[in-house]
Amino acid sequence: MIIPHSSRLLLKNSGTEYEFSVYERLLARSIKRFISELCLTNAGTMIAYICADQHENIDDIVSSSAELFLRPGALLYAQHAEIDFEWGQAPLVTIEMKLCHPAITTFFRIVFDDRFVGIDIFGALFRDDIGSVIENAQRFVRSLADALAPQH
Repeated sequence: MIIPHSSRLLLKNSGTEYEFSVYERLLARSIKRFISELCLTNAGTMIAYICADQHENIDDIVSSSAELFLRPGALLYAQHAEIDFEWGQAPLVTIEMKLCHPAITTFFRIVFDDRFVGIDIFGALFRDDIGSVIENAQRFVRSLADALAPQH
């Protein structure tokens, strides 16, 4: 895939790995309760939906898992999921997601296996031009804070 150069698109590469690792930790902490809820989904059901390309069902599971913890529309299934498995081993399930905010859209994967759940951010599209590392981090933190649903 060829990605056009943009002054608003920040992609993960060797020069941005540290910046993205900070974003990944912040994102993981912010959506921890959503991930816990998503993990309650029967793995066999989720795998069946992924294998059958039933994106509407995956979208429904993601939406219902997010509704108590995040504002409506803040976290979206990006219509792509995959499974990597070897005979006799637990599958590796990857679900692509988008964290949507007016100032920044963050593209990431949630990766599940039998031992861990991880977050892999691979890009961020800013409404305005990319700023310094600190400016970008501040915008990212604000987008996370805005995405969280108010607690009752």
